[in-house]
Amino acid sequence: MTNAKTATMLFAALVNPGSKKAKSLTLQEYDEMIVDFQNTLSLVTSSHLKNFGYIGDRTDSEWSIAGDELRIFLYSGNLRFDVRNALILAVKLKLGWLTSVFNQKIFMEGRPVSRISVGINCGNVIKDDRKRRMSLGLGQYQIEREAIRLTKRIESIAREATVYQVMVGEGPYQVCNEDRRINVTFSEPICEVPEGQRNNPLVYEVVSFVDYEIVPTMPDSMKDRLTEAMEYSVVKSVPEPWIYFTLLRYYISRILAGEQEEVGEKAVKLADQALKVLEYKKTIYNILGWFYTYCGSLRNLEKGLQYFDQALEIEPHDQAALLHRTRISKKRDNIKLASESYEDILRREPERLEAKKKPAQNEAPHLDRGLWEQAPDRD
Repeated sequence: MTNAKTATMLFAALVNPGSKKAKSLTLQEYDEMIVDFQNTLSLVTSSHLKNFGYIGDRTDSEWSIAGDELRIFLYSGNLRFDVRNALILAVKLKLGWLTSVFNQKIFMEGRPVSRISVGINCGNVIKDDRKRRMSLGLGQYQIEREAIRLTKRIESIAREATVYQVMVGEGPYQVCNEDRRINVTFSEPICEVPEGQRNNPLVYEVVSFVDYEIVPTMPDSMKDRLTEAMEYSVVKSVPEPWIYFTLLRYYISRILAGEQEEVGEKAVKLADQALKVLEYKKTIYNILGWFYTYCGSLRNLEKGLQYFDQALEIEPHDQAALLHRTRISKKRDNIKLASESYEDILRREPERLEAKKKPAQNEAPHLDRGLWEQAPDRD
């Protein structure tokens, strides 16, 4: 019996394992790399699905790994939930592989680490149990359709990407566009024509993804070496941009946990370094603005305001920068500017509770202590 599902698909693979990278490895090292890849990605995937509420067992998700490729299918019935989980999983898979035993060995020897590319797509797929497949000894459910071929193509395109090496199709892009709670930014669309397709589907690279659950929900066995691996990676001559965003968001969480003195200066130094090497700067401006606005050991509202203004020069209606700039305006008694900024926020996010409580022109300056001292959902 045919069972149609709307699925979010994630394909992850080693970047060019069969070419230059493999040629620099011995046969034993190549075998170790594949085994470690499978073990690492299996651990990250199973841990994430369990901790984020998926039942598994082909009820709302399934996954498989073979050779140098992982395939994950999410079909909980909530597309936004599945897309957000796919994005979180994409970064967690890359983090897991960064901290793998194989890559730690490569680190110590000063050789370039192996990387992972990810393609994410949504589409209608067919799950069924076919008699012919049963007779061939393939009794498991099968998931198939054009969407799978397109997802594989998107993953292949991601190998040439330059920021996250995570690419998405039109489906995930539209879901994120319609739900501002998924704090992700994409590149301009790239037009690619998959083999055998007449239309011209667009794909987008993730250029910024800020999510507080990425690092804390990594498997416990990886957490001890996670920070060290990220910090080591960004001092390399050609650091990977996605590590900056992930590490800076982790520093924010540590500052919120009361580790301002230990992390504050290091975080600002890293953000300044990121501005020099990354093409996509808006998120870094917002992060620097956050440090100078909310981190007690660094607090400098004038500098914070300058960085949020720089983010707004890149994207005039950026909700994160507008919200933080508004809070600073209230703190500095500029109620008129605060009210105007809240109006701008409400035009794009009508349900933003803080903006709904915008101050009147004659309202005395006030900023709720809780808002001032905690991180907002969007950085």
